Amino acid sequence: MDRFLSMFCPRQTPRPINGYQSQMLIGMTGSTGFIGNALRRHAHARGWVVRPISRDPRPADVENLDAVVHLAGEPIDGRWTPAKKDAIVRSRVDTTHKLVEAMGRATHSPKALIAASAVGFYGDRGIEPLDERSAHGTGFLAAVCVAWEREASRASALGIRTVILRTAVVLGRDGGALPRMAAPFRYGAGGPLGSGRQFVPWIHIDDLCALYLAAIEKGWSGAFNAVAPDYATSARLSQAIGAAIRRPALAWAPSPILRLVLGEFATTLLASQLVLPSRAQAAGFEWVHTRLESAVQSLLAPSRQSRLVRTLRRRQTIHAPIADVFAFFARAENLEAITPPALRFELESQSGNLAAGSSIRYRLRLHGVPFGWITLIAKWQPPHEFVDVQLRGPYALWEHRHTFEVRDGATIMHDAVDYALPLYPFSTIVEGFVRRDVEAIFDFRARIIRQRFGAA
Repeated sequence: MDRFLSMFCPRQTPRPINGYQSQMLIGMTGSTGFIGNALRRHAHARGWVVRPISRDPRPADVENLDAVVHLAGEPIDGRWTPAKKDAIVRSRVDTTHKLVEAMGRATHSPKALIAASAVGFYGDRGIEPLDERSAHGTGFLAAVCVAWEREASRASALGIRTVILRTAVVLGRDGGALPRMAAPFRYGAGGPLGSGRQFVPWIHIDDLCALYLAAIEKGWSGAFNAVAPDYATSARLSQAIGAAIRRPALAWAPSPILRLVLGEFATTLLASQLVLPSRAQAAGFEWVHTRLESAVQSLLAPSRQSRLVRTLRRRQTIHAPIADVFAFFARAENLEAITPPALRFELESQSGNLAAGSSIRYRLRLHGVPFGWITLIAKWQPPHEFVDVQLRGPYALWEHRHTFEVRDGATIMHDAVDYALPLYPFSTIVEGFVRRDVEAIFDFRARIIRQRFGAA
């Protein structure tokens, strides 16, 4: 009947309303799950219609759809028995195969397939920056993601625009990992998993939904990392949860215990993945929730204000061309010149010319205590902006945003540093001392820049 009606009732091209395309018809697998429920609400808010699709779809289920969103999949948490692993594979690989087969047999196939995948694609990679060009990793989940994406990519051969969203840990109030992670904290038993140094990619549920809708509307294709542009360790995530509900985050869960209790699944909890949302950033996507601490606070205790993250802002006028000023900061060896001698800065290595995804390693001393520091260039837009983020060092969070503009023939440099100390709430004792240290570093930096370029 659907095929008969489509012959005589061709669909009209909908007109945009308030910047969004109205009256889109979306098919969705997994529409009753945590992400599916949230995505349906976001789609309905735009006036779109969502049609649920079962895990065993027929061609008629996907006829005349603007897009299919494929979310179905067995949860991966819990001990990985052979039966559990089989369910994880079948619910992703087999259901995707059946869905693409149904799309191929439909008379009027969907225009787009937006398929879920996971950052598990990359495996355990330490502090290696991972963007969409990075190779897949090893291990069970990586193998599942590779097979999962391969089945989804078959839709491209049918002329269906295909987008794959490699999704991070999704933070939400009504489901997902966050409520379960927060539960032990309420009894004073929360803390990092393993060493706490592993990177945990994350994204707020509202931003994930916005990514799915953008993937439908914007003509994207290929793989996108569905992660926030904020790079957090397990220790920092635990601290954010504890601070939000006013509980300590010191009950560490040792790796051997996790492996004993959870078996192979523990490898996923202990994996480190420094995942960059490079393609979404390049496409101009704008996140609402870009800072982990405020995102967790908004979900667990929205009526309270987080005190974890502090910000230092400075502005300096420099009488030199913007290209010359940017070029000075683009050279890692100049870091020593603008660092107070008492910190005994020592550059150890640099990963070639600075660019997004490159890193710098150095050592310094804070009040005589030696520290290793690794910085990631998270954003690089010469000559107007770059952002560096601490990957390893004394802070729980250190993100430094440098922006440059030309005004009245001079270069205006703006610095904004977001930082947080570890071991909250005990860190509040030294918070004032640290603030004075940070201000002294930037005062020294400003003097050196005046000497180097001349400044007002």
